[in-house]
Amino acid sequence: MTAFALPGLIGRPPFAVLAAPGPDVPASGPAAPRVLKQELAAGLPVRMDLDGARGLVLAVPLGVARSVLSADPQAVVFDTREEADPAAARDAGAAWPRLTLLSGGEIGETVPVVAGVPFALRLGAVAAVEVTVDLLIVTVGTLRSPGQFGSRLALRWRDLGPAPDTGPPRPAGDPGIPVLNTPNP
Repeated sequence: MTAFALPGLIGRPPFAVLAAPGPDVPASGPAAPRVLKQELAAGLPVRMDLDGARGLVLAVPLGVARSVLSADPQAVVFDTREEADPAAARDAGAAWPRLTLLSGGEIGETVPVVAGVPFALRLGAVAAVEVTVDLLIVTVGTLRSPGQFGSRLALRWRDLGPAPDTGPPRPAGDPGIPVLNTPNP
């Protein structure tokens, strides 16, 4: 009897595994991805700070609020853990979360949430951050009001701004040779 259950347990991971960054993404340093995990207890839309000057706004545009007001608050509206058929057309009337970049009081690009796909958010014509959503669960109660309804978000982001222009590190030199102090011309 257990011979049938064992392959199913081995073939399917018990929890979502975060995808490894691509070969061009460093594992450490200023360009390494940073993780942001947040319970969405404040309701939607919600602002999440990335660093001192930038943030993301998660919102779900709804066309008709009546269906949200009459539904069970624990009902799941959007869940990235569900496997979608890539050949099937997306329901145009369904709620689809969007992320919007905010930087220094300016509104940047808005993109729909697609799990596991890295996308660059631009501010004007310049790419500012790369975001990969690993998990997003949105319930009806989170769309209506603040509260603990089981909605949460987990994403990775990294800065796409230019590197600082500091040049290569200064050579340490040989400590046995004294430094020649010459006046600048």
